[in-house]
Amino acid sequence: MRITLHIGSFTVTIMIKKLIYICAVMVGSLSGLSSCSLDIPPSDQYSDPDAIVDISTARSLLSSVYSLYPHYEYELSILGDDFCPTSIVGKDMSLKNLYAWQDNSITTLAESLWGEYYNTIASCNALLERVDNITLENASEEKDKAAIISEAKALKALCYFNLLRLFAPAYDKNPQADGIVLKDELGLAFPKRSSIETCTTTIRTLLTEAAAVENNPDKNGWLSQTAVYYLLAELELYAGQYGQAVTYAEKVLEKATDDMFTENGYGRLWETASCKERIFAFYTSKSFYAGIQFDATNGDYFALNPAITYGDDDIRQAYNVYPFEMDGESRNLMGKYNKWNKESKSIQYINVMRYAGAYFIAAEAYSRQTGQEGKAIEKMNEYLEACQATPMEDDLTGTDLIEAIHKEKQKEFAGEGVLYFDLKRLHSGGLSRLSQWGDREDTKIKVDDYRWCFPIPRSEYKYNENITQNEGWPLNR
Repeated sequence: MRITLHIGSFTVTIMIKKLIYICAVMVGSLSGLSSCSLDIPPSDQYSDPDAIVDISTARSLLSSVYSLYPHYEYELSILGDDFCPTSIVGKDMSLKNLYAWQDNSITTLAESLWGEYYNTIASCNALLERVDNITLENASEEKDKAAIISEAKALKALCYFNLLRLFAPAYDKNPQADGIVLKDELGLAFPKRSSIETCTTTIRTLLTEAAAVENNPDKNGWLSQTAVYYLLAELELYAGQYGQAVTYAEKVLEKATDDMFTENGYGRLWETASCKERIFAFYTSKSFYAGIQFDATNGDYFALNPAITYGDDDIRQAYNVYPFEMDGESRNLMGKYNKWNKESKSIQYINVMRYAGAYFIAAEAYSRQTGQEGKAIEKMNEYLEACQATPMEDDLTGTDLIEAIHKEKQKEFAGEGVLYFDLKRLHSGGLSRLSQWGDREDTKIKVDDYRWCFPIPRSEYKYNENITQNEGWPLNR
């Protein structure tokens, strides 16, 4: 018996037996959340030789793996410098405590992130282990198989990269410090954490192998070759390989066109249709970013950081800022997904990579190379002028230039969960925790605060005696 599934923007017809297998992978992965997250069920759960036998079932399983990827963009934005509390943040103490970097709040978030990322990785491994069973009908299916393998490796690399940035120190602090656990196959194992350098090399290898495949899907919800180059650029920036970061970022920007940086082009990033302005976005059929709003009348728990301002002609302002009256004044709340929710419009894509990001990666990488600061400003102004924003001063150098780039990046990516990673990587100054409406600084998270490295969850180390805990966090087996 055959049935038709609609998975995101992908429609596929599969046999019932194969559907049962796909569901078993997802349930088996999710079951790891109740115990050691690396205790993935033994490989005999996936031993059915008829489980993945053609391109259709392989692509179906890959679709389910994409759907497992965790989305905590809102929570990471709360931890970063994207927002300030509003007058109603006290109505949700869990959010207020997270903004204040309370240990218990970060510990709870760490449990979820660790488990969900590793469950996504486990499903990537399941697919990669079974993909050789595919029977190919023609040369076109050979290309399809290569694309599926490429995307699975890229998705696995993305999960590893985020885990590394969350649970390990910044790369330049000590590349030999403990990173994360590398898990490349199904089955029970209790490995140690690999060094940050080893983890970075593993991620680089996965991405390099993925980039070797020419893969240009029509829809935003699949990891394309361009998306892999973007990830490589971001990885090399993280690892301090600035020349390589420039090379990959420029490779991405070769695909950009002028019409992407118009008001209509920018607006399409937040609409439901697939569009060329995005490099990669996760498809979603669920509500997204609804948690920032208390209710339609009273407004949101957080507003934009008052340091985030736009010129009157800046095309991004209409989409990034949502004016809303709270406490008798017009406040600048976050736009983007929040704007779409407030206007009762559906959200189908969660943006993860877009061409603006490649400009910022290239600009920072240039700024860190001797004699290339002028090129950094030129690259940054190329984008700002396209957005009708105020260009950077042409005499910026050194730390001032890097801080200016981050300030512009803050305007671009507020609320998207990426700025936290930059703050940790740059560690150039403390992180301000602002008072209501951002009127003053209540406290500051220092650059050497132990909480920048999330705690290894108890659900992990109570089963794995080889796991070490991050400095400052308790190890209670």
